[in-house]
Amino acid sequence: MARGTADRKQTENALRESEARFRGLSALSADVHWEQDEQFRFTSFSGAGLTEFEPGRTNRLLGTTRWEADYINVTPADWAAHRVLLNSRQSFRDLELCRYGAAGRKCWIRVSGAPVFDASGAFRGYRGIARNITERRRAEELRELEHAVTRILADADSASAGLQAVFRAVCETEGFECGRYFRLDEEARVLRFAEGWSVPDSAVERFIALSRDRVYRPGEGLSGLAWQTEQPQWSVDVTRDPRTGSGASKTTPGGIGLHGAFVIPLVVGGKTIGVFSFASRKPREPEEQLVQAIIAIGRQVGQFLQRRRADEQRQILEAQLHQAQKMQAIGTLATGMAHEFNNVLRVILANLELVRMDLASGLSVRPSIDEIDKAGRRAQDFVQEILAFAAPQAPQRQRLALGDVVQETVGSLRATVPSWIHLDVEISPGTPEVFANATQIHQLLVNLCTNAYQAMNGVSGRIVLGLSDVTLEAAATRLLPDLLPGRYVHLRLSDSGSGIDPEIRARIFEPFFSTKPVGQGTGLGLAVVHGIVKAHQGAIDVESRPGMGTTFHVYLPAAQEVLAHGAVEEAYNRSHGRDRHVLFLDDNEALVSATVQSMSRRGFRMSGHTVPEAALDAVRAAPRAYDVFVSDHKMPRLSGLDLARELSRIRPDLPIIIVSGYVDEELQRAARELGARRVIYKLHTLDELIDTIDQVTGDSVSH
Repeated sequence: MARGTADRKQTENALRESEARFRGLSALSADVHWEQDEQFRFTSFSGAGLTEFEPGRTNRLLGTTRWEADYINVTPADWAAHRVLLNSRQSFRDLELCRYGAAGRKCWIRVSGAPVFDASGAFRGYRGIARNITERRRAEELRELEHAVTRILADADSASAGLQAVFRAVCETEGFECGRYFRLDEEARVLRFAEGWSVPDSAVERFIALSRDRVYRPGEGLSGLAWQTEQPQWSVDVTRDPRTGSGASKTTPGGIGLHGAFVIPLVVGGKTIGVFSFASRKPREPEEQLVQAIIAIGRQVGQFLQRRRADEQRQILEAQLHQAQKMQAIGTLATGMAHEFNNVLRVILANLELVRMDLASGLSVRPSIDEIDKAGRRAQDFVQEILAFAAPQAPQRQRLALGDVVQETVGSLRATVPSWIHLDVEISPGTPEVFANATQIHQLLVNLCTNAYQAMNGVSGRIVLGLSDVTLEAAATRLLPDLLPGRYVHLRLSDSGSGIDPEIRARIFEPFFSTKPVGQGTGLGLAVVHGIVKAHQGAIDVESRPGMGTTFHVYLPAAQEVLAHGAVEEAYNRSHGRDRHVLFLDDNEALVSATVQSMSRRGFRMSGHTVPEAALDAVRAAPRAYDVFVSDHKMPRLSGLDLARELSRIRPDLPIIIVSGYVDEELQRAARELGARRVIYKLHTLDELIDTIDQVTGDSVSH
């Protein structure tokens, strides 16, 4: 018994000596030493490291547990896991905790601990150390913030988006309620609001909105001071800072409950371009690490804004250049159009004079009328060429073997190509078909061949038309950006002519651009080719070297699916209208008069109108009196689509034909949706209009 009592006393003495040594070492250590009882409540703090902690902080913790303190980085789930570890009497190391200090700054500590047992093995609590690691963690945190800003600016789609994201990153990381950017207006010598971000708070959002009208002059407020001095300006509490001039107004930071604030100038190349301003609801003591980090971020943002500004200036200059080039092309186009139409008008007017003289003399006027007809058709073809260049229209396409069109075109060209030029064809077997308009493909081939033999300059040579099947991979289509990877028909036309100078190669598809002498070509040929290729969802490329000839490469999408064979439309006799009543509407009175007279002679009953409202009134008065309604699309006040919409209410089954100088897929779709039966080109012949009337009325007349 005595032996047991002696052992227990020896153990207790050893424990007291250990605790004494622990407290002695604690007094000398840079760490804070802490102890907890069996309920994990703090019972003591000691050590030289106490000076690094907020005064009075450790005293307030006595009698409380660790999880009752206001740490901002630990969730309830984290504390639950920590308590499981304590309840199992395990040691723990390097538990990092963060809180806000009295000055509004984040404080970080690292804690380690171990359980304490008495001589009998009973649990007595925990004992451990804590170290202030704020400086290291702040350095890491601010370094990560700088890296985050770098990533934000690299990915930003615009200056505004970049600034918004930067403000959000800084405010959310550092606990600020809002951030603003005021740019320097050099001409007015003031700072003007450019961008801002705030937490979702109505008062702060209102403050940002009111900031849009705020300007700062040199030395005015923290922003004006930062601009004037080119130095950061920090205010612990703007409501007590005479530099800010902030009272209780709702337009000031203090008026909405903001206190801590600081501003940094954005300096690029030694020149201030604006300032960043941040504000917090809490008073904030100056923090040198944060100031230096925001200065570094400001340099990044300043360089980013300068690059954006340079990019915007470049884009503006490019747009101005493109506009100048467009205007130059339009000027060339207008000059060429005036020249061509003057030639056509001279022919028409001269032959009209001949008609008058021949009528007075009793001679036949037929030759002069034929010449007028030729000139009119030339003008019609000319306008179609312009449309093919300027606004490629959706051609009426069908499944087509290009080899047949090539052979047919070459056959017709052999009679016009000079005899000293050899015209050869190379068609690969198995070349797929395309969906195309045969007339336009024929025109494309004629224009390319004409351009080729004119490039021979009267010297003997060779033109080769080649046709083959090609599959373009992604790498190839990068060189032809208008195309998608897939299967194409490759049309190749090579000549042994003079070639094309690299300086003018980029302009060869412009309308009326020509290197030929005056009177030798209009300069529309290659522009028309380009328009036709684009309208067929294809692409054209050219390779040429001066003195080595030229090769044009045309790629057209291969037809993939087989078209269902439709019924062949019957040919209609165009000499008799079978007493059908046609209402014809166009705002051109001369056209209405001529059309009414011509179709009346073909057996139609005609009602001509030049005013859309009058035509609608006529249908309203007698909806069943008309068999078909033909209307121009572009008219004052009401378009052809407007009329179709109104006619569908008056008489839904009335066939409607819309006539337009420009027909695209959008117009055709809209017309179908409104009940129109057909959309046709305005420059088609009267016979084609009669054909269309026969189709939409279901009449097949054969005489």
